[in-house]
Amino acid sequence: MKILSLDTSTEYMSLGLKIYEDFHSINIKAGQTHSEIVLPEINKFLSDHQLTTKDLDAIAFGKGPGSFTGIRIACGIAYGLGYGASIPVIGVNNLLALADRSGKNKVISVIDARMGEIYFSAYIKEGKTFSEPMFEGVYKPDELPRIKESGWTLIGNAIETYKQEMKDHFGQQIENLIDGPIEVVESISKLATPFIKNKIFELIHAEPVYLRNKVAFTIEERKALNAI
Repeated sequence: MKILSLDTSTEYMSLGLKIYEDFHSINIKAGQTHSEIVLPEINKFLSDHQLTTKDLDAIAFGKGPGSFTGIRIACGIAYGLGYGASIPVIGVNNLLALADRSGKNKVISVIDARMGEIYFSAYIKEGKTFSEPMFEGVYKPDELPRIKESGWTLIGNAIETYKQEMKDHFGQQIENLIDGPIEVVESISKLATPFIKNKIFELIHAEPVYLRNKVAFTIEERKALNAI
């Protein structure tokens, strides 16, 4: 099975290519240039492996939460390429992809939502699959959910910004911290594979995940924040 995976939900653009049992990936700090470089980079990435989109079995992408613009870019590119090649498209929740990337069984995924907020979800792995997300939502750092038990792994780019707040909130419940830029395209490909194998291609599996309707402060709100 050959699957192209992509993620543009952060300032990095990540591409992955599963070719049977092998996996290849690239990670580029794109900043605000995702829309300009993603298609040329995909074409080059496929060409480097002597492939075109017609050779793929499916395309998987990070459907959020994350950067509003980045999610829309990934969704649009995946749909466009998938439609052109007549292959299925599967979206994977980025919080779940982080949990899988951690390699742990009890995971709290946190993504910087900007505007002083955090995208949050907790997962427990049962066998080979994760539970339904717990407390999935967007929160202020001082309003994060209370979780039970200890032995949790905390993963995601929100740690860099809110490390102290999270340490104060969870205390000894956190056993491991995994922060910094984290590439999740291999996990996106892995989590999409069962849907592809079982031919489950419902539209809900490719819809973007925003978790909030408000994606930016108004001019008045920015002025008020700057005055604080």
